[in-house]
Amino acid sequence: MVFTKETNQQEFEVYMNGKLIYKKWIKTGESKVFDIMAYDKYTEYSIK
Repeated sequence: MVFTKETNQQEFEVYMNGKLIYKKWIKTGESKVFDIMAYDKYTEYSIK
């Protein structure tokens, strides 16, 4: 599995194998998980 992170002034995004799995809007602090299976309590990769 390949994880990549992208950040600009308004958004923080995490991709797994080219698929968007997590997005956070920096100004509002809101976030959304797009793929529950990729980011659950059994995930070995911690996103900080």
